[in-house]
Amino acid sequence: MGVEKPEYSDADFTYDYELIRKGGLIFAAVLFCLGMAIIFSKKLNCGNKASSKFEDNGDL
Repeated sequence: MGVEKPEYSDADFTYDYELIRKGGLIFAAVLFCLGMAIIFSKKLNCGNKASSKFEDNGDL
């Protein structure tokens, strides 16, 4: 009734920490720029939409 345990070796697997760090920094920078673009685009569009509602309303 001997059960053999497979022996796993992590010797062939290593992390490339420099590549992971660079990829993480690039990912964070892209998300930061995307967030800033969304914030600033909403500020600019909201001001234009509010003023255009009053100008384009010819019902009064």
